[in-house]
Amino acid sequence: MFKTATKIGITSLLRRRTRSALLILMIAVSLWGLLFIEGIYDGMTEQMIANAIRSDSGHISIFADGYRLNPDLSRWIENTIELDEFLNERQQIKSTVARLKQDGLVATAHYSRGIAILGIDLEREANHSHLEGYLRHGELNFGERQRGAIIGFKLAKKLKVAIGNKIILSAQNSAGEMASTALKVKGIIKTHNMAFDENAVFIAAAKARELLSMPTGISQIAISIANEGEIASLQQQLQEEFPNLTIKRWDELYPALQQSRVLMAGFKQVINIIIFSIAALGIFGVMLVSVLERMREFGIMLAIGTKFSQIGIIILVEASILGCAGFGLGALAGFSTLYYFKIYGLDLSVFSSALDEFGLDAITYAIIRPDYFFTALAAIILASVFSIIIPLRILKKTKPVDAINAI
Repeated sequence: MFKTATKIGITSLLRRRTRSALLILMIAVSLWGLLFIEGIYDGMTEQMIANAIRSDSGHISIFADGYRLNPDLSRWIENTIELDEFLNERQQIKSTVARLKQDGLVATAHYSRGIAILGIDLEREANHSHLEGYLRHGELNFGERQRGAIIGFKLAKKLKVAIGNKIILSAQNSAGEMASTALKVKGIIKTHNMAFDENAVFIAAAKARELLSMPTGISQIAISIANEGEIASLQQQLQEEFPNLTIKRWDELYPALQQSRVLMAGFKQVINIIIFSIAALGIFGVMLVSVLERMREFGIMLAIGTKFSQIGIIILVEASILGCAGFGLGALAGFSTLYYFKIYGLDLSVFSSALDEFGLDAITYAIIRPDYFFTALAAIILASVFSIIIPLRILKKTKPVDAINAI
């Protein structure tokens, strides 16, 4: 019966080629647009998260107890030998980097403002966060005497400094006294992490220890992991092994970024509802007109002994063919578009000034996930089923004699 119903359904749709083609095209174009928006939005979200992980927190960050609430010089990680040994034994860890951090003041002849001073090992930092990819001007080098500084591009604009210009850093040292040092700008970076681009000055770890009078101790260890699925287990292991330290995942340090993923999940539900509504309304309109046009045909079929359920299968097959054809065309177009932008990226440089305010990349790379297509297919199948309920009810209430005499 299903084979016969399929033949009848295809024949019926071919008799109304223009109407069927327009509905398939409507579903396909709608699905393509929604898949494109979904993939690009997901790509923006994941790039923001990746930038925060690379430039700052890593997948896991380690702090001294109480440092997050009160980051002063009395709350530093002092003894790192055991911690280093523990981290070196974990094969899932790709890289680690230690940082010294202290709030301070940067000043030039034109401007001064509060900033975060970060003492880093440039070689390890480059390996961990790939700083060379963030470099916009100058070089990643503190110079032979370690008197260079690397600053964010927004901070450079506010300070009105360029490569080679002098800046003065001031901060309270471990003795409670104000200490200052003069440095030259060696590099300007753009990390798309607003906290760094606008407020961070990177200096050599040795220079930071000299400035802060801190011969030992660090403020943060950032850890990068090969498999994100192991983040929670590694955090638990670290917390059990070092209960006096504070161990935080990236999503605990950047809750707003994690919230963007939650918002994206809600956005996907809205998209599925839109797909369902478009498909259901389109198929419903076509099937309702089709049933009304073929009332005499269905009346004759019922009069000669065809079961109503068999006619229902024919109508369902027609609706499914329209829905699946629209899905297939839209999914193919959507996948091709997303794949292109996954490789080459969507260039939004014309909006770069606005994007910089939100810490977004000017070039956004799309993401392709199987659930985009599975959920869209499920929505269209459901739409195909629900869209024929009213046409079938109209047909069922019509007597075969009345249907045969219908003009």
